[in-house]
Amino acid sequence: MSDKPRQLRGTAVRDRLIDIATELFYVNGVRAVGIDEVIRRSGISKASLYRWFPSKDDLVVAALQRRDDLFWTAWDAVARENPDPRDELVAQLSWMRDLATSAGYRGCVFVNTAAEFDSDQSRIRERCLEHEEELRRRLRGLTARLGVADGDRLADRIHVVIVGAFAVGGVYPAGGPAGQLLDLVDVLVRAAVSASSPIA
Repeated sequence: MSDKPRQLRGTAVRDRLIDIATELFYVNGVRAVGIDEVIRRSGISKASLYRWFPSKDDLVVAALQRRDDLFWTAWDAVARENPDPRDELVAQLSWMRDLATSAGYRGCVFVNTAAEFDSDQSRIRERCLEHEEELRRRLRGLTARLGVADGDRLADRIHVVIVGAFAVGGVYPAGGPAGQLLDLVDVLVRAAVSASSPIA
């Protein structure tokens, strides 16, 4: 007997809805996708959808959470494999570069989603900001371990370069300037190291 979406039960229904919504929102934009399209694509009834997600905003936040979880799972796996801060920085930037230059990449889901909403949709924008704040926090922790002067400033500059790579990566079909991510950050790190070195 085949597993059709309407045969799902419990949290499997929620997961199916989030999977479909995450894909549709990313490809088409949040505002362009109606609840009816999520229902049609998922094969889940409207009643079941609203049981799990009383509003579209609830579904949007859940989709953002799914993306957030995937991003930090990738980050944590790289961190475990690279205890040296320099090695970790290069490894983290490498998978981000590969993501930004991959076919079908459409840019950072958090920046894209935040751009669709005004300040009155603060719940969604705040969820997007939480992701960026976590990236900032982690980058600052990483640059602190590099032992450079003003590691927070270096981290913020790296943050800007990463977001820029994600943005330009979302425009090009594949490849493009986002491939320069590691080289740009290397310039920033070398400058920070040089500024930290005592003058003879």
